[in-house]
Amino acid sequence: MRRFNRAQSTLEYVIILAAVIGAIIYVASTLLKPKLQSSYDTLTTKMQDKVSSVNFSGE
Repeated sequence: MRRFNRAQSTLEYVIILAAVIGAIIYVASTLLKPKLQSSYDTLTTKMQDKVSSVNFSGE
């Protein structure tokens, strides 16, 4: 019976750890999403400007 209690206790810690990690990932993604979106938008604009400035006609 003691072995079952130890396994149950370990499982409880694993479930709690998974919940905490999930909460951290959710909060981090919620806070970082606007910053990442802004960075992607800036990068996209810069890349489009560079491609527009290239002369593809060979002249």
